[in-house]
Parts: sequence; C-alpha cells; structure tokens
Amino acid sequence: MKSKIFFFIFKFNYRKKTFNNFLKIKKIKNYYIFNFSGIFKYYLFGFPLYLMACIFKSIFKNFTFITCDARPQLKFNSINIWFGGTSYKVPDKYKNFNNNCFVIENFSKNEKNLIHLYPFKSLYPNFRSDRNVIYIGTINILEDQRIDDLWNLEKDNIFKNLSVIDNKELWVKYNLFNEPRFNYFYIQLKERLRLNLIIELNKIYKSKLILVGSAFKKYFSSSYNDEYDVKKITNLYNGNLCLDFGSKWGSGIVYPRSSQIVECGGLLVQSKQCNNNYDKIDSNSLCTFNSVDEMKKILKKLLEDDHFFKDQFKKQDKIFRNIENNYSTFSKIYEIARLNND
Repeated sequence: MKSKIFFFIFKFNYRKKTFNNFLKIKKIKNYYIFNFSGIFKYYLFGFPLYLMACIFKSIFKNFTFITCDARPQLKFNSINIWFGGTSYKVPDKYKNFNNNCFVIENFSKNEKNLIHLYPFKSLYPNFRSDRNVIYIGTINILEDQRIDDLWNLEKDNIFKNLSVIDNKELWVKYNLFNEPRFNYFYIQLKERLRLNLIIELNKIYKSKLILVGSAFKKYFSSSYNDEYDVKKITNLYNGNLCLDFGSKWGSGIVYPRSSQIVECGGLLVQSKQCNNNYDKIDSNSLCTFNSVDEMKKILKKLLEDDHFFKDQFKKQDKIFRNIENNYSTFSKIYEIARLNND
C-alpha cells in the first residue's frame, strides 16, 4: 500500500481540545499524521508546506491538509472541519467549497461530508464502587413563547420518546419546519429538553448527580463552575456514569463531547441518536436511552449492579479501541480532500 501523509494546519490552539486525542495519532498502517497546528507551527511549517503542495501538485499528490473553522479555509488536497454545528453554520462565502466536513448532522439536512473522529488512546477506567452520574456542559435557554408553547404541549410525548424532536412531523405540525430560523427553534427545544432531563434526574439522584457548568447555577444551587482543566475533567469522568444528551445542533454518536468521555475512561450513557450511520459501531452495545423512564432505569442498574457496570465498560472498550475506526476516517478525509481540486 502506498503511504499517505496527513497534516493538521489550523491556526489557533483552542481547537486542539476539541479534537481530543485525535491529534495524537501518528501512524495507522500506511497513513502518517503530523500536527502543525497552532500559531507557531502553522506559520513556520504548516502553511509554507501547503503553498509548496499547491505549486508542486504532482510531487505532493499524496499529501492531505486538515484545517477547521475556515482558519484558514483551504482548497487543494484539503478538508475544512466545522465544529459546533452543521452546514447551517458555514458562512455564505464558504458554502460552495466541496471540502467542508462536519462531525454531526441535523435530520432536516443530511451532510454529504460527514466524518467521525473516533476516540483514541482511551484510559482504562478506575472501577469505582461508589460511582456517580456526571454531566459536564452548558445551557442557554432564551425566552421564546413559541418554543415554550411547543414544549408545554409536547413535553409528555417527548419524555416518552426523545427521538420525536428529530422527527419532521413534529415541526410540520407547528409550522416551524420551513421557517428560516428553524435551526434556532430546534436548538432551543433541545436546550429545554436537556434542562428538564437533568431536573428529572436531580429528583432521584440529588446526592449522586455531579453537575458541572456555571450556566446551571441558575437552576441548581449544587452545580459547579465551568471546568476547563483536562486533568480535572478526566478525574470526574473516569470510572463514572457520564451523561450525554447529544449535540444541540443535531444527532451523532461520536462527536467531541462523547469522544472525550470515552477517552477519559468514563462510561458513556447517551440518549439515542437518530443518526446511526456508523459502520464501525454497534449502537445496541452502548448504554443508550430514548425516554425518561429508560434513562432512569439504566442509570439505576449501572449504579447498583457492579457486574453490569463492568460488562458495559468492556463492550464500550471493544467498540472504540479498534484502530480500524480512525483508519476509515482518514481514508474518507483523503477522498473528500480531492473534491475541491481544479
């Protein structure tokens, strides 16, 4: 097999955390990966190398460049990953680029270039006998009577089937699907769901629920401040039950938060994601729930049954410790990177 070389060359350091351990991959089979991200490496190595590739295209034909959030937006043999959103987020001046990639998608629009950055080098868990339920995140509920009315009318149905939110029929019913601000309404409904799921859990597991996020202090006095220290986050996740309600932007099993949970040695307990287009993942082997009752039941069993808890960890580890996962991701990146070449 011919060797293929990949370079991360985005400018700003703050995005390194979003990639999690994906940036630490150095070699997979015949793929070699180099990280030239960050201001210093970008200007000294990354961008000059990209310019050379643009000039001597035949020599650098097996080189692929990876950037994110259009910083910078590249064209030749490159992809641009957009974090924190779907294609709705892409500015108009970049929408015509065929190498835009996304890590989640919204049911209202399937993403052509959807890629999965699978966890890498996950820590082994410390099997805690006195484990807790951990949720680390934020929330931003804006006042909107239209969404409040929808939530109040559909709350019981959504609690019985969380996937309703990702069903077109719900939005058509309230004349919101074709609204120009549909994505805003979708996010705000998900924010309300997130808050109310935590409220339900807090009623039962008040002493077991560790909630991290300054925005939650408005609703829960026991909530901790935002945490950005990776070591502290790792200590919180490792060996505990780590809740994930999915991205507010759309649906996806693997995205930055869920990958971080797995890499930190936490047990991912995730709401069912409607996008199950993962050829490397058997979602039935993961800890998932699709209703409030299912969420309560699986958390109760995981907290009380040590054997079940360890068995679920083994299943999760078997899925995500496979190096083939990210080999397929880099293969897809290589193909997408050539869609925008002249």
